[in-house]
Amino acid sequence: MRTLIRNFTFVIALAAGPSLAADRHVITSQDSDYFGFDLRTEQNLSLADCENICLADSACKAFTYNPKVKWCFLKSDFNQVNRFAGAIGGKVVEADSGEQDIGAAPALPFISDQLLSDARVVKQNLELSEDQKTRGFESLKAAGRRELNNSNIDAALLAFRGALAIEPEDADLWIETARAANRILNNTDVAVQASLSALNGYQLTRTTQARADALSVLALALQQSGNARPALDAYKASLALVNARTVRAAYLDLRTREGFRVTEHTIDADSAMPRACVTFSEPLVKLGVDYTPYVSLNGEPPKALEATGSQICVEGLDHGQRYKLALRRGLPSSIADEPLEENVEFDLYVPDRSAMVRFTGDSFVLPSTARRGIPIVSVNTSSANLKLYRIGDRNIAPLMANSQFLTQLDGYSADQISEQNGELVWEGAIDVAPELNKEVVTSFPVDEVLPKRKPGVYVLTAVSATGVSNEWDTRATQWFLVSDIGLATYAGSDGLNVFARSLASAKPMAGIKLSLLAKNNEVLGTATTDVEGRATFTAGLMRGTSAMMPAVISA
Repeated sequence: MRTLIRNFTFVIALAAGPSLAADRHVITSQDSDYFGFDLRTEQNLSLADCENICLADSACKAFTYNPKVKWCFLKSDFNQVNRFAGAIGGKVVEADSGEQDIGAAPALPFISDQLLSDARVVKQNLELSEDQKTRGFESLKAAGRRELNNSNIDAALLAFRGALAIEPEDADLWIETARAANRILNNTDVAVQASLSALNGYQLTRTTQARADALSVLALALQQSGNARPALDAYKASLALVNARTVRAAYLDLRTREGFRVTEHTIDADSAMPRACVTFSEPLVKLGVDYTPYVSLNGEPPKALEATGSQICVEGLDHGQRYKLALRRGLPSSIADEPLEENVEFDLYVPDRSAMVRFTGDSFVLPSTARRGIPIVSVNTSSANLKLYRIGDRNIAPLMANSQFLTQLDGYSADQISEQNGELVWEGAIDVAPELNKEVVTSFPVDEVLPKRKPGVYVLTAVSATGVSNEWDTRATQWFLVSDIGLATYAGSDGLNVFARSLASAKPMAGIKLSLLAKNNEVLGTATTDVEGRATFTAGLMRGTSAMMPAVISA
């Protein structure tokens, strides 16, 4: 049966030979394999048989013939050609097409999957309106062109879409529809629809010129919808096919405005070693490029330069100095063939550091057996305004539940502590001996401020007396407690074991009273350490949930 069918097909091919030869013929190439688009496979054929079967089948656009096994792999389309020793690749050429068939349109890497999906939906949902159902394809297309000539673009688009509902595989009409939509400016929705029409047209193109036109129309639509980078890529793809003067001009214009360029520059003057950073619109090359030759500082190579991500930062600047930072044309980007187009120069001034105070953050537990002080680091200020708050052990759990414990406080949060969670125990200022732009460390004397210290957690906030401070600004905050008790906890099947040791001697501390508090401040249990400094809270106390979940141990 297979032999009879194959012979019958061959007879049809021979019978139709004269007319087919006038319309379609095959071009073969040695050691070639047309990849993908498999239509079907025919076996035990000669090369001539393979050619004739493909010519006789309007769905066949190409084939790969393996002469060793005499198999003919028919293809519904063609695009990528791979080298395959001994194989013979063939593609069907339409003799009256005027241009060579270049195969199926390749995927565009700069087009998102979502845009491709939307284009398919537009094509699938084409339909005629009620008043279009009595009209034909040519009539609707002609009506669209008349409306376009009269600048009635909306009416033209409606007519074109009606014609496409009749002939959805007409690549030229898809492109014409997109080109018409591109005439409507400052309308993102229309520009997106133009992108979808151009994309549908591109996917149907078979010739170099048509594909280049589709890409240039797609580029303009992407540009008008606010997608500059894909638009540049579409222009490049079009120019790679046909180097049209108008398309190149449009590409260069868009590249100047939206291509690789400097978007901003900043100066980090508040650090001990100030630096200037330049930000670009696209990432820089990650590896293998030395950017130093493209950057100069006062006409000389910078002492230190860092190029990461989309930034180049020049280090080694001095406060109070002026600089001229220059970037040379040709500075490479991660975008192929898109370096910096023009020289860029900046006149920079590095101001003095802003007035600032902060804590070192490493003084949470202060010893109870030695003189105590908290270091305050300041820059360009002669004094700091301080407030000291105390929070009792029974009010720590609510702070933890609200995620405030050990955080940097603003003015409102600090006032809330004095009004709801604790008390303001001291307020004052501390003098500083400033050195211009240098960090100065001053010790805050805890013993002098708290001669009769009560148990609890303390919070010290500081702001510069000479800087601008608002209630909503974050303030330098140091949480601390004064104690010689060091706690370690171990959870197991028997519950929670707590060990207390002296921070001064590391010896176990007996007789320490422990309280286990829940998130809602409920006392879950109490215990006292034994001679080994150990106390145990039973497993049942640890199984609470929600507000009864264990949160704090105080000693």
